Amino acid sequence: MAVILFFGRFSDLSSRLEVKLPATVTDKASLTAYLSEKIEGFGELAALPDTRISVNMLVSMAEVSIGNEDEIAYMSALSGG
Repeated sequence: MAVILFFGRFSDLSSRLEVKLPATVTDKASLTAYLSEKIEGFGELAALPDTRISVNMLVSMAEVSIGNEDEIAYMSALSGG
């Protein structure tokens, strides 16, 4: 199961999730689309230019592969540390 964490503005929308991702979720874009369907307001926040995502504690601005073994975090650029 993937572990999805939410920090900063994202923590107002959801708490930690542990989910079995569908086979169609394989990267940052497809995960964001999937979560946008499940969490009200998520898509709007994720579309902001200061949104960051980390996969297994590595922040990536580029596209990145995602799977059910990963820990994924969504955060705004100034979420604290």
